[in-house]
Amino acid sequence: MKKTLLAVAVGATFLAPSIASAAPKVYGKFNFGLESTKEEIGNPGADAVWALNDNSNSSRLGFKGDEELGIAGLKAFYQLEYGIDQFRDEGTPFSERNIFAGIKGGFGSLRFGGFDTSVKDIGSKIDLFNDQDLADFASILAGETRNKNLIQYTTPKLGDVFEFELTAQPGEGRTAATDSTDTDTGVADTFYAAAKFDLGMVKLNAAYAANETTSLKADKGAIGSQGKSIDIMRVTAQFIPFKDLQVGALYQLATEADDDSTAADESDNQDTSFVVSAGYTINAFTMKAEFGQTEGDVSSEKLTETAFGFDYKLSKSFMTQTHYVTIEQDSTSDKDTQYGVSVIYSF
Repeated sequence: MKKTLLAVAVGATFLAPSIASAAPKVYGKFNFGLESTKEEIGNPGADAVWALNDNSNSSRLGFKGDEELGIAGLKAFYQLEYGIDQFRDEGTPFSERNIFAGIKGGFGSLRFGGFDTSVKDIGSKIDLFNDQDLADFASILAGETRNKNLIQYTTPKLGDVFEFELTAQPGEGRTAATDSTDTDTGVADTFYAAAKFDLGMVKLNAAYAANETTSLKADKGAIGSQGKSIDIMRVTAQFIPFKDLQVGALYQLATEADDDSTAADESDNQDTSFVVSAGYTINAFTMKAEFGQTEGDVSSEKLTETAFGFDYKLSKSFMTQTHYVTIEQDSTSDKDTQYGVSVIYSF
């Protein structure tokens, strides 16, 4: 009996590092907001409505980890992240977020699954109101997309400065956006490319999306139908002169793909967007502001976002946020307005 216990103990000693590396890290975020929202765009004369929400449905629960494969320094890695809708606004308490698996090593990394696109990813540091409901610049910008069935290769960081991403999404028999009488059957009917430069105080990023199934924001319905596909070119810059100050800027062109099977020329539909943001931290307090605008090329419609906010971090895990945002539609002078306070707990 003692020999058996000794054997088990010795075996456990050798297995412990492997087990530890395979054990998942559990993490999560709960984001509750009490907000007053008045949405006049598309509904003139609307009343303000108070509601207790999960801001942008961004509460989540996730598991992630990696494991040494014992071959040429390779590691397998994975992430399973689910949105939690505790108020059942979406009709179900759980939804898929970033879910993928892959392999990484000296060659870089290769992953498969559903996750934030490269276009969305490079904008995340510029949007200081990310996950704050109407204040999130997804309200005026196309391209804030999380797509399924992606294959992504990322280079290793070269010289601690530069890395490149290339992502493909198979068409899997969907109706082709560029010819609605045909189907997309290739391995990269939608694809993304991104270049990222980290120069310390300055971070520069560029990303391109081709044939992404989504809609424009300002040139909506100008010619043809929306929701077919668009091509997006996004460039961002982040300036951090010292630890407590960050300034960001974004410029984007989003063009709707032309359907050759129709007479309408959707390729004239184009949104031009820019965003500038700034945040300054004093101890536990962060003041932040954001201004953005999207203009349609055909419709000449403009959507303008102005947002102000204040964060207070009580601990590493617990934070409160207040925000005030307006989004104005130029053609009608209608305006969406929201203000509120939210509580965020992360672990």
